[in-house]
Amino acid sequence: MSKQQQLSRRGFVRTSLLASTALPAALEAQTGAPPPPAGAPTAAPSPTPFPMGKIAGQEFSRLILGGNLISGWSHARDLRYVGTLMRRYNTEAKIRETLELAETQGITAINTYVMDDNTHIFNHWKRGGKMNWFAQVRLDSKGGYSQIERAIGEGAAGVHVNGDAAEAILKRNQFEKIPEMIQMIKAQKVIAGVAAHDLRVIAECVKAKVDVDFYQKTLHTHDYYTAPRPDETGPMGNHDNSWCKDPQAVVDLMANVPKPWIAFKILAAGAIMPQAAFPYAIAGGADFILVGMFDWQIADNVKLARRLFAQYASGNSKRTRPWYS
Repeated sequence: MSKQQQLSRRGFVRTSLLASTALPAALEAQTGAPPPPAGAPTAAPSPTPFPMGKIAGQEFSRLILGGNLISGWSHARDLRYVGTLMRRYNTEAKIRETLELAETQGITAINTYVMDDNTHIFNHWKRGGKMNWFAQVRLDSKGGYSQIERAIGEGAAGVHVNGDAAEAILKRNQFEKIPEMIQMIKAQKVIAGVAAHDLRVIAECVKAKVDVDFYQKTLHTHDYYTAPRPDETGPMGNHDNSWCKDPQAVVDLMANVPKPWIAFKILAAGAIMPQAAFPYAIAGGADFILVGMFDWQIADNVKLARRLFAQYASGNSKRTRPWYS
């Protein structure tokens, strides 16, 4: 090997070592919580049970694990690589670790779309895990209810009409499909709900007195850089950047809806910090919050959510809405 090659090799090794130490620092600066090093021990079990709420008589943790990060639904605006990055980070082993860590920390439920690969949930059950599954469903390609049948057959504790699906049904003037789906789910003794980004879906369900067990509605502020611009007047942003057009209107409507409310997209897909989003959602009336989390975020989010739910349940902080769960 020539001296020049030796020097080049040394330079490469030195640069690589510097990069390996700089990257975690950069990640920490950007996220506030770096991923743990390989082989790091998982977080210790939570010292006290997590605050629980009931839907149709069944108890669930008030913090529910979202499935988008596991499935790669990144909602990363124009950063096209992020979904692939998520899927590569969340290997089968990492998903297993995430579910076990969440359960150890007191989280008892996860929410995913029935047509995604949910093998990780089923394997978690085979290993003795007790995580409850809320399954999102849509009408199938023929306009039928096969996704409901699949979700119930695969063991979902709760099934809800997906927000996109409910909005599409409303747009096609087929609203009658929603109560039909709810009746079908409840006929199988399974908890049934409706999700929405567009507040009109919830308003129509309330008006029609649809017999849901719960609602799942987006709630987030517009206090982030990629929030909708003045010309973005639809129920969602034009650039995969917003899922709650008018948060105050959501709070006002839900204040008069006596059903358990699971608030989702409360971080605006990662654009709002939990320290701001969690209290906003709980004070605004949410009975549960649904949050997508990487494994290294779980312990801190659980700690924050536990403190806030206890604080609001005690009456030390005021909510705009009674607890309906």
